[in-house]
Amino acid sequence: MPLLIDEVVIGIVGLARNLVEPFTDRQIDLFVDFAAQATIALESTRRERQSRHLQTELAHANRVATIGQLAASIAHELKQPLATIVTNGSASLRWLKIQPPDIKEAEQSNERLIKEAHRASTIIDGLRDLARKTVPRTDVFDLNDAILEVVALTHGEAVKFGVAVQTQLARLPRIQGDRVQLQQVMLNLIVNAIQAMSSVTVGTRGLQISTETLEADCVRVGVRDTGPGLSAKSLERVFDPFYTTKPDGMGMGLAICRSIIEANGGRLWACGCEPRGALFQFTIPQLGWADSDRGDAPPQHVSDGR
Repeated sequence: MPLLIDEVVIGIVGLARNLVEPFTDRQIDLFVDFAAQATIALESTRRERQSRHLQTELAHANRVATIGQLAASIAHELKQPLATIVTNGSASLRWLKIQPPDIKEAEQSNERLIKEAHRASTIIDGLRDLARKTVPRTDVFDLNDAILEVVALTHGEAVKFGVAVQTQLARLPRIQGDRVQLQQVMLNLIVNAIQAMSSVTVGTRGLQISTETLEADCVRVGVRDTGPGLSAKSLERVFDPFYTTKPDGMGMGLAICRSIIEANGGRLWACGCEPRGALFQFTIPQLGWADSDRGDAPPQHVSDGR
C-alpha cells in the first residue's frame, strides 16, 4: 500500500501472512485505514522536525544579528584588557631591567597581566558560545553565573548609552536547560532594555537584573528598565512574530525568546512600571538544591555606565 501525500509517494507499507488464502474485505479495509493513519503520523513527524529546524535557524539568525549590534561595544570592551596587558608587560620588563631587578614588582605586573588576559578570554569565549550554531542541549548550571557572563558581554553597550546596570541575584538552586539559549534570551532582553532607554533625556537610565526563587519549584528572572515603557497595544502584541516598535527591527527577537523559554519549561511575560519603564520576567523550573545548597548568596553588583 503506497503512502501518499498530495499524490506523492512518501513510503510503502506492506502486509503479508503465512497462510495461502486471500485477505478478507474487512482485513483489507483495516489495512487501508492503518496506511492512512501511518501517512498522517509520518507527515506530522516530518513537519514537526521541519518546524524545529526552522526555529533553530531563526534563533541562530537572531542571536547573530543581536551580537552584530554589539560588535562595536565588544571591541571597546576588549581594548581595555588588551591595553592593560601591554602596560603591565612593559612595566614587568622595566622592573626586570633595573639593577638590581625588582622581582616583586615584576611578579605583581605579571599577575595583573594574567588577570586581564583571562578577562579578555572570557569575553571572547562568551561571544563565541553565543554566536556558535549549536544543537539545543540540556545542561545543569548556575543561572546567576550565566547571567553575569551576559552582563559582562553587554557592558560596553551599557557604557555607550550611559546606562547604570545593577544586579540583585538571589541564592538559587541549579537549573536544567540549554545554557546558551537562555543566555540568548538574556542578551535580547538586556540589549532591548538598553536601546529602549537611548531616547531618555530626563532622569537616570537604569537597568536592574534580578533573580529569585518561587514556591512553585521554579526561579524567576527580571529585567527592568527606566525607558519610556510599553503602551497597552504593545503589551498585547510584544511577543507576536514580526511585531516591532523599532524602525529597523525584524520583530522576531521576543517571539524567539518566548519560544526558547517555553521549550525550557518556563514562561515569559512583560508589564509596565511606574512611573516609567518596562519589566520583562521569565520563569524556569529549578533542578533542586542537591548540588547548590552551599555558600552564601552572590553579592549585589553595580556597574555604573554613566
